Amino acid sequence: MKINREEFLNKLTGGLAVTCVACMAAACAKDEPVTPANNTIPGGNTSGVTVNLATELKNVNDFVAKTGVIVIRTAAGNTANSFLAFSSSCPHAGATVVYNSSTSSFLCASHGSTFSANGSLLNGPADRGLTSLTVVISGSTLTVKS
Repeated sequence: MKINREEFLNKLTGGLAVTCVACMAAACAKDEPVTPANNTIPGGNTSGVTVNLATELKNVNDFVAKTGVIVIRTAAGNTANSFLAFSSSCPHAGATVVYNSSTSSFLCASHGSTFSANGSLLNGPADRGLTSLTVVISGSTLTVKS
């Protein structure tokens, strides 16, 4: 049986497309833990992540992401109530979440979980919100504690 060039290319590209879709589906279905470098949270001490409020987080909705922590200014004034801090580790599989200041939300690009500005879960596959961390202010230094 002889096939022409068009038939051959159609069969070849159709088979490749099916293979690609199957591989992508299999990759997305795996729940292997993702452990990005430097995604550790300081272990409950005041020598954890620090932010100099004289030079950083000056405006509402400004944020910094350091050593596995995301800190967001939510209000004016240098009091602990003016800031929120979260672990940047997604509770689903440990991948790093990022904060989008234009939408005031968090996204885990690895599996698509989304979280509100207060860290609560909006969409899974994560089954809970982000881990909230404690903010302590001393002078113009903000320190994050787990």
